[in-house]
Amino acid sequence: MKKKLRVGNLLKFRFTIYFVLFFLLISCEPDDNNLGLNIFPPSDTILVYTDTLYNLETQLVKSSPVFTSVFTASPSADKVLLLGALQDTITGLSRADFITQIAFSTLGNFGVDPMLDSLNLWLYCKDIEGDTGQEMRIKVYEFTGDISKDIVYFSDYDVTDLFDPDPLVDEVYVPRAGVINRFKIDNQEFLDKIGQAITDSAFAAIDSIQQVIKGLYITTEVDAESNTMAKIGLASSGSRFGFQYVHDSIHVDSVTADSWDWYTFVYNPLYAQNLNMFEHDFTGTALDLMIDNPDAHSPILYAQAMAGVNVEINIPEFDSYLDSGAISINSARLVFEVIPDSVSGIIEEEYPVNLMLTNLLPDSTRQPVYDYITYGSNFGKLSKSNSVSAFLPPLYQYKFNLGLHFQSVLSGELDNSKLVLSVDKPGTTAKIIKLWSNDSEQKGSLRLELVYTKF
Repeated sequence: MKKKLRVGNLLKFRFTIYFVLFFLLISCEPDDNNLGLNIFPPSDTILVYTDTLYNLETQLVKSSPVFTSVFTASPSADKVLLLGALQDTITGLSRADFITQIAFSTLGNFGVDPMLDSLNLWLYCKDIEGDTGQEMRIKVYEFTGDISKDIVYFSDYDVTDLFDPDPLVDEVYVPRAGVINRFKIDNQEFLDKIGQAITDSAFAAIDSIQQVIKGLYITTEVDAESNTMAKIGLASSGSRFGFQYVHDSIHVDSVTADSWDWYTFVYNPLYAQNLNMFEHDFTGTALDLMIDNPDAHSPILYAQAMAGVNVEINIPEFDSYLDSGAISINSARLVFEVIPDSVSGIIEEEYPVNLMLTNLLPDSTRQPVYDYITYGSNFGKLSKSNSVSAFLPPLYQYKFNLGLHFQSVLSGELDNSKLVLSVDKPGTTAKIIKLWSNDSEQKGSLRLELVYTKF
């Protein structure tokens, strides 16, 4: 019994010592940023500060046209063009159609007085956004305008009066991801034009055949039910354009089924220009009253692909740092919190992988901020929030590291002008994301987190 009492007394003594030490530690109140300063000369003092700016001004704006032509010396099978329409009560109607030139696959050996038949168009659907399984009415027209491989084209290209109004294809089908769809062209006049091109040796060079057949304009008919966007892979070998023929029409009666040959054109961007056109109609939506309205303050920010809705961000509070002496930006993170799918109606699988941030220049043009070059694919990438509770669904955010940008503002190389938020690669997707603004009064709303050093 005595031994147990000794142990108990010893434990009580140790607990008392620990309690006194703990009380002394928490009673200390060292000055912020003063740790270790006594080992430096007073003239060499460097202080590191942190600050979070919430006074950010935001405005919803219509995107400027985006580059969509995909002619390139390094064609990729991943290139897609959007075709179809999406609509909802928030963003209204968004539609996409495209123009493509055609090019040779090989030089043809058509013989003497060939006879052409069975003109076909194949389109490979790489993926679908919106409603899967929905019917789409596709229309294909002969393009009569002039497009060049040497010119960059944008999403606002106007196709009015640049196509033959008599459609080559007018068909209802259901686009499916990973499927090649075939459309038959029965227009005899168009078939005769190709036959004449063979006779005139237009098939001897790509440029000459593109003068005879300048291209195809492919669109869809939109009604109140349209809500499907197909991603057409024109660079895929599954997408092609061709006809069946025999070498000599004089002996066509004696030709067997095996004697017919196929000749196909391709849309490969190594040889042909392709361009997407986008159109948005916000009429009757809540956004219609907020877009490009400087007096509108929305708790929700929208970033929409296909040259839809963008967000302008102004950070006037940062101007206070311009006259604060020598400052080095250690870190500057602009953080956008994603509105959870339970509120936004957008499921996690539909979030864009990356958003883009550009600097709005005095001439109203936009250029990517300097930091994009440094971070590449990690710039503005979707990530899970560190503040997520283990008992709640995951929260997501888009973070932009902007140290170079704001250091350039401090140095006078750049003005503290507006930044523009958009969906990265807006010509390859129809996605939209909803984010909290700093007007939302939500915990963790839009903010700029700064870490900087004063000299």
